[in-house]
Amino acid sequence: MRRKTFDVLFETRDGMRLLVQERCMWRSLWYFALSVGLFSGVVTNQLFLDQALSVRFAVIAAAVSIAGVVLSMYGFLLHGILETLGAMAGDAVGLICLLGYTTLPFLVMTPVALLGTKLGLPGMLVVVGACITAKLWMLYLLIRALQVVYLIDFKRSLATVAFSLLLLYIAFVLPLQIVFELLMLKIS
Repeated sequence: MRRKTFDVLFETRDGMRLLVQERCMWRSLWYFALSVGLFSGVVTNQLFLDQALSVRFAVIAAAVSIAGVVLSMYGFLLHGILETLGAMAGDAVGLICLLGYTTLPFLVMTPVALLGTKLGLPGMLVVVGACITAKLWMLYLLIRALQVVYLIDFKRSLATVAFSLLLLYIAFVLPLQIVFELLMLKIS
């Protein structure tokens, strides 16, 4: 298990290639829950320290559930974009299997987030930095996963991920941003 995790994180070409050859949906789900659960658990436990344990557990369960649904839907969006752009017929289940492994940077960044939460208010910058680092690392692993599943080059998979992030921004963030700005204009 440690060797496979190391291969996925640091030797991505070989690690992803080995993973795509076997069905690993349940293992991928386990890695996803472990990575996102520990990272969000560390941060939310410090943020909601005054709340009851049941409230903190509910927040962690909700965060992991929402992140799991979003990651699965994003995987199917990527699969659809690649099919539309004329990539070779890919394996959607294989891509979803790999997506759980792409969240492993959050597991690696969990001790950094724990350190940041212990430092108080200045440590929030450390938590934000750990989160940004984990997300960028996750996007890199996602690009490598697309290379393995769809057998395309790095530039094409990078362009696909960038295009998919732009589509997500246009579909979800931009309407909220426009509504917020209109409300702020109306208030002032």
